[in-house]
Amino acid sequence: MSKIVGLGACVLDTLINCNKYPTEDTKLKADSIFLSGGGPVGNALVVISKLGVTAEVLGGFGDDASANYLISDFNRYGVLTDNVTVCRGASSFTSYIVLSEEAKTRTCVFDRGTVPDDVSNVKLSAVDTADIVHLDGNYLNCAISLAKYAKNKGVLVSLDAGGLYKDIDKLIPYVDVLIPSAEFALGFTGKTDIKSAILDLYSKYTPKVLVVTDGSNGGYYYEDGNILHYDSVKVNAVDTNGAGDTFHGAFLVALVNGKSIKDCCNYASAVAGYKVGFKGARTYPLTKQIADDLVK
Repeated sequence: MSKIVGLGACVLDTLINCNKYPTEDTKLKADSIFLSGGGPVGNALVVISKLGVTAEVLGGFGDDASANYLISDFNRYGVLTDNVTVCRGASSFTSYIVLSEEAKTRTCVFDRGTVPDDVSNVKLSAVDTADIVHLDGNYLNCAISLAKYAKNKGVLVSLDAGGLYKDIDKLIPYVDVLIPSAEFALGFTGKTDIKSAILDLYSKYTPKVLVVTDGSNGGYYYEDGNILHYDSVKVNAVDTNGAGDTFHGAFLVALVNGKSIKDCCNYASAVAGYKVGFKGARTYPLTKQIADDLVK
């Protein structure tokens, strides 16, 4: 059975639903407030598990109530946590996200916590039985060590390149499945259009898979010297939080199931489009059958 392991930002999100964004220095009554596990890799692993592929989270966690919630949340969705490391005295990565009903967007304020970026927190041997390692650029020292180990084991390395983190260029050479956002691709390469950014990324790093996501505009992928476009799925958006993470998780599931890059993009786009029709990055109903029906 296929297995995907992930290391990156695993975040306790406090999601605040409001009719609109509050005006500065005022008070605004929320429609609802709820807690959820979050983070690019964390959300992707939940999607992977829901879609029937074994998923496991690696790396360090705090030893606070937030970490207890995060680990329990992973277990709730079938994501393996046997190889996580609890770091004594460390606080967890947390965020507060305001979701605007009026704008259909989200605004985030976060605290990265104090979990150290220490390679000793990563149980490298968990990669030995994996097909893909999924990263998001957080805990960069750990990510680079894990990527190097995976490459030596013949395991594919995937990167959700969403943030222009310091020294991220040191990780990208080890990446086989590179899926940056348009914002990252343009900012990282200094190009002014997505196609030029794709050509620049491919010429420098030659990943096996190169896809650039562009939100509601769909995105582009590189294949056999060509840059091709894939469409987004047009839906009535309820909550866009976690849509990109969902895309990455679904894409990797399609990839380990032997789909072409085009089919991976279309599958991931359909699942991400389905997700934005629900509030919450994890609580919405999703199964392999639901996902398969979306692309029939």
